[in-house]
Order: sequence, then C-alpha cells, then structure tokens
Amino acid sequence: MPSWLRHAAVAALVCALGLALCGWLSLLKLERALEAAAQARMGVPAAALREGLQATLALGLPLESAAAVPDLLVRERRADAAITALHVLDAGGRVLFSTEAARLGQAWQAGAAAVRAETLRTAFDLPVGQVLVVYGLAAERQALAGLRAQLLQVGLLATLVGTLLSLVFSWLPRLQSWAVPAGLLAALLLAYGLNQRAVQATLMPALERKAEVVGASVAQLVGKALQHGMALPELVGVEDYLAAQREQHPELAWLGLRDAQGVLRFESGSAVAQPAQVVGIEAGGQRLGQVEVHVSPEPLQRTLRELLLDLAVVAVVAAFVVRELQRAALARQAVGDGQVLARLRLPLLLFMLAEEFTRAFLPGFARSLGEGGSHWVAGLPIVVFMLMVALGQPGLGRWSERLGRRRALASGAALGALALLGAALAPSTAALLLWRALGGLAFALVFVAGQGLVVAHSSAPERTRAFAGFVSAIMVAGVCGPPLGGLAADYLGPRGAFALAALWALLAWVACLGLPREPGQAPAGAPLSLGDLGRLLRQPGFRGISLAAALPAKLLLAGGCFYLVPLLLAARGETAAAAGRAQMLYALCLLATLPLGTRAAERGWPLGRLVGLGLLLSTVGALALLAGGGLWPVMAAMAVLGAGQGVSIAAQSSWLAQLCAAELQAHGPGAVYGFYRLLERLGNALGPLAAAALVGPWGLGGAYLGLAALVLLAGAWVLARAGRWERA
Repeated sequence: MPSWLRHAAVAALVCALGLALCGWLSLLKLERALEAAAQARMGVPAAALREGLQATLALGLPLESAAAVPDLLVRERRADAAITALHVLDAGGRVLFSTEAARLGQAWQAGAAAVRAETLRTAFDLPVGQVLVVYGLAAERQALAGLRAQLLQVGLLATLVGTLLSLVFSWLPRLQSWAVPAGLLAALLLAYGLNQRAVQATLMPALERKAEVVGASVAQLVGKALQHGMALPELVGVEDYLAAQREQHPELAWLGLRDAQGVLRFESGSAVAQPAQVVGIEAGGQRLGQVEVHVSPEPLQRTLRELLLDLAVVAVVAAFVVRELQRAALARQAVGDGQVLARLRLPLLLFMLAEEFTRAFLPGFARSLGEGGSHWVAGLPIVVFMLMVALGQPGLGRWSERLGRRRALASGAALGALALLGAALAPSTAALLLWRALGGLAFALVFVAGQGLVVAHSSAPERTRAFAGFVSAIMVAGVCGPPLGGLAADYLGPRGAFALAALWALLAWVACLGLPREPGQAPAGAPLSLGDLGRLLRQPGFRGISLAAALPAKLLLAGGCFYLVPLLLAARGETAAAAGRAQMLYALCLLATLPLGTRAAERGWPLGRLVGLGLLLSTVGALALLAGGGLWPVMAAMAVLGAGQGVSIAAQSSWLAQLCAAELQAHGPGAVYGFYRLLERLGNALGPLAAAALVGPWGLGGAYLGLAALVLLAGAWVLARAGRWERA
C-alpha cells in the first residue's frame, strides 16, 4: 500500500472516531437539555395544581374533600399538549383524583412515561400527598432524530475535509508529525461551525414552549384578577410576581404585561433582540392585554460553549493517542531491551489512565456516600490512596524483585482493576476507603515494578532517556484521564465511570502479557530503615528540599487540584467534566513548562532558584479565585499551578543530587531518592486533610488560598536558604 494511502486511511479513521465521539456527546448533552426543559415546563401546571390544593389544606379540610379538583385537573391538562395525564395522590400513594377515571382508588405505579411530581403539604409542613404530571417526549425525540441526521451528514463531510487536509499537512516537513491531529482539529472545528444552527434549531423551540407555558400561567392569574373589575394598571405586586417567575425560571430573560392598547404596564428583566412569545390576557370573553416573554440566549450559549470545550478535550486526547500510535509504530523496530521498554509503555499508560480517570469525580462521589456530606469525608479516599502508595512502595519494590517484574506488574494491574470495580459497587464510605486503600497498593506495585523494568533493561547512559519515557507515559495519562473520567461521570454516573476505569486497568493487565517472562531474584542490598531516614533528615540540604519544596508542592497539588477543584466547581454549578478539563489544563501547562525548566537548568540557572521560583509561581494563580465565581478563575489557577510545578519539578531531582552528593555516595541513590519520594507522597496524603481543615472556617475558595499561602512561604524559604544549603 502506498504511504500516502496508508496515511489517508489512518487520518480518516481518526477523524471519523473523533467526530463520532463529539457527535455522541452532543446528542447526549442535548437530550439532557431537552428533557430538563420539558421537566421544568411541566413544573408550571404542577405548581398551579399544588397551590390550588394547598389552599384547601390551609383551611384544615382533608385532601379528599377538595371538590374543585376535577375541574382544576381538566383546566391544567389543557395547559400543555404534551401532558397525557394528571393525578393527585394521598400520603399512601393512592390515586384520589385523576384525568384517567380507571386510575381512581388504585395505588400509583410509575410506568415508562416521564413524570413531574410536586409534594402537597399542610400548614404545618407535613406531607399529605403528591401532584403528578405525566407527559410525553415525542417532540423532543423528533427533534433529536433530526439533529442526529444533521450530525451524520456534517460528520461525513468533515471527515473528508479532515482527511484531505491531513494529507496536505503530511507533505509539509514542519507539520508532518502533527498532520493527523491537525486534520482532526480542522474537521472538528468545521463540524462545530456547521452544527451550531442545528443545535439552535433543536434547543430553542423547547425553551420557547416553556416560555409560552409560563406566559399562559401569568395571563391566567392576571385574567382572574381583572374579572373582579380592576384595571390592569391598578394591580398591586405584579412586578414582584414577575421577578419571582424569572427567578424560578432562569431561562426567561424578560417578562412584560401590556394593556389592550399595547402600552407596557409591568416588566421584569432585560429584553433581548429576538421575537417575544405572546399570550393574550382575557376576561369575560374580552382581550384585555397580553403577556410577553423573552427567552434568554444564555442556555443556548452555555450549551454551545460546553460542546466547544468537549471538542477541545477530544482534540487534545486524540493528539496524544496519535502520538502514542506513532511511538508504537517506531517501537516495533526496536530489539532487545529497547523492545521491552517499548512494550512496557502500553500497560503502564493504560493503568495510569485508569487511576487518573477518577480524579474529577472522586471527592464528590465520596461526599455523596458520607452522612451529612462532610468535606472531611470527601478527602479521605485521596488520603488513604496516597498514604498506601507512599508507605507501600519501599516494601513492594523488594517484593516485586522476588516475584519477577512482569508478574508484579500484571498482579498490580489486576489488583487495581478489582479495586476500581469494588469502588464502583461500594455501598458506604468505609467500603470506598477499603477499596481505595487496595487501589493505592496496586498503584505502588505497578509503579515500582515498571520502574524496576526500566532499570533492568537500560544501561547507565540510556537510563535518563528510559526514565523520561516512563514519566511521559504517566504524564500522558494525567492529561487524558481526568477529562475523560469527568465526561464519563457526567453521562454514566460516578459508579459507571469507576467501572470504565476498572476496564482500563483490566486492559493494562492484558497488555502485560506482551512483556517477556523473567524469573524473580533476591533483592539487592538491605531494606531501608527509619534510622536511614533520620540520618538523611539531619542533612540540611535533604531536609530543606524534601520538607520545604517537594512536600509543599504535592500538598497544593493533591489538596488543591485533586480535592478542592472538583468540590469548588460543583459548588459553582459546574459538572465533573468541567473539573476534568481544569485538571487536564494543569497537566498540559506542566508538560509545556517542564522542558523550559530543564533547559534553564542545563544552561546554568541556579537550581535552588528554579525550585523556589517554581513554587512561588504555582501559587500566583490562587489570586484568580478572588476575581469571582464561575469556571474560568479555577481554570486560570490550574494553568498557573501547572506552569509553576513544571519549572520546580524540572530542577528538584538535579538539585537533590547536588545537595546530597555525600549521602548518595554513602547510602546509595535508592535510599536517598526512595525517602525523598516517600516524603513527597506524604505531601499528597496530607494535602486533602489540610484543605479540609481550612474549608470549615474559610470555605472552598479560601482553603485553596490558604494552601497557596503556605506554599508561597515555603518557596520564599527555599529562595532565602538555598545558598546556605548548597554550602553545607
């Protein structure tokens, strides 16, 4: 097959898969939006029924004695053509009143139809029954079918365009390696532009129908008041009522009442430049005015914005996947140790992807299991996981040598899959903590086994490059995992996302079969002891870089990025997908600045200054949280955190070697770096605890600022003491 044809086939496949994923996400998002709009629309007749019945209950009369209910049901049944039935239930779930005579006296049984329910309460706020509005979604299904056909047509066109552009890019030397991702990005942007009108045509009619129903409800209430002989300008409290309606239905930008001559008498909100939904006000057979409703463009703009962000996630993930495929194709030519290292990358990447998958939704899921939704409960799964990773690595490293690295890696992947599946089924916080502890041990085992394989299959001159490949696989998972996990949690729920993560870990176990078998061997050297750690901590350089640089950096990462960001965005009305995108931005900025920090170190920049400046930079983004609510201040904080940590991380290991040259010679690199990583991972474990302690007095945003202030002080201390540590 000619190379250009092979390239075109790969580009077409990538474009088709990327567009299919974006199209599926678009359909799911719009299906939810349409169902939510219908549910909110049915809240209007449901609220009218509830208020009418509670007027009877307020007089102390039993629910069964409400004689006017049948007429009220008939009237509200006509409020919306999608309503199929209305029912009033008593406290035991028995049907007291209904538009379906056959239902009377029977126990209510929910079917497949959509239902909007409102609880009936006495004057003492005691529940005595329910109002049910049963409705169909035929119009919504028809709109989605039309959108599906439009997405398919646009997807085929965009796939063709993306494939052709990818071929063109492949002939340009500077773009050759990025030809497929660039073609996919062009295809996604083309599809997004062409589909905007279709999305608007799908969503806006649903919002306009809701506006009509709200307008009809207002017109009916005003018409009743006018029947008593009052003129429209004489009504009192109308603007307050209109404001309450807008607050209850945020999709409405403006509500206005005009009299029979078209003079605007009452209004609430800000009118927008689009046609209004108009409902007449009638009393005694005469038209006495009209209600006008303007739909806010914000729901449509928010949907389009979310679709664009989903597109960006797909483009970034696809770019990394294509690069991994290119790397795998080159690795097929490797032999000997190079082939082993190339085969190690896939199971390592899949397993790390499985764990990164949970970052965006784990705190919220843990809090939903805990009684009272405590912020302490939300952080405990991260604490337990990180603690098991920190404490498990030293012992598991020696055990993996005895077992054999391949078997240890496969065992860790299988154990991780079991732990993630257990978390998906966890009925309580205690069970979730148990499974996350097991997952921490699995992570530690995979990490040390993979690290051991790198050491065993690389010579000393090749080891830096081999470890760079090891770390880059983890970083790719850090970029791709959180946004994909957030999307999965939004559409499948947290338990479904955990199950999908378990599948990734299971695939990692399968990929381990491609590694060569090797016998276990006795661990080299004596195990590390706490005495060794004590001796190292007495050295100022080791103590300084570990406790003032590595530990605070991980404290802010785990406490801020992994723990606070999902909770903070959820409190601001954002989804798990938004949290995943913020965490992806952190990883992208870290990847972007890591080479810059490395080059600065190679050009002779003082390593201590790079570490300290990186710590200071990572905290500056916290100031964005003072700018207000919403998503973008959090995104800015994550971008700056990633940039700062990229600069700091690039210099930390080299500075450790410089500060602890004597200790490295005396104790060996295994002891020095092992204890350094132990203290670093303890920072990961302490981060959520420190953040949870600050949430109570300062709130979620204040807790992030508090952690940032602590790291700011640590960075300043590093800059102030770096020279003394280097001279010690």
